[in-house]
Amino acid sequence: MNVEMVGDVIQAKRYNMDGNRGGSILMTQSNDGSNDDLAGLEVMKMTADYEVVDKLRASLPCKCKVVARPVAGAGQKMAFKVVSVEPVQRPAQQQAKA
Repeated sequence: MNVEMVGDVIQAKRYNMDGNRGGSILMTQSNDGSNDDLAGLEVMKMTADYEVVDKLRASLPCKCKVVARPVAGAGQKMAFKVVSVEPVQRPAQQQAKA
């Protein structure tokens, strides 16, 4: 079962250690106000494929549509692995130049 989300991707990061390659993205969403202990934006880190950095490099930070699937994370917690990510809005700097 995949989950579709739209939010601001602010970072894409990757690693290559001893032949193990992978990556991650950091995405922010507006705070819906349901948690009185949270001020500011909600931040979510999701694992991704190594290639996601190259795909997003020229666009970040930007609003993206992210499709992710739930996977088992550390400590028996649910985490998300990015299936696909597509920018839906160009960064403000690029919009100003257009």
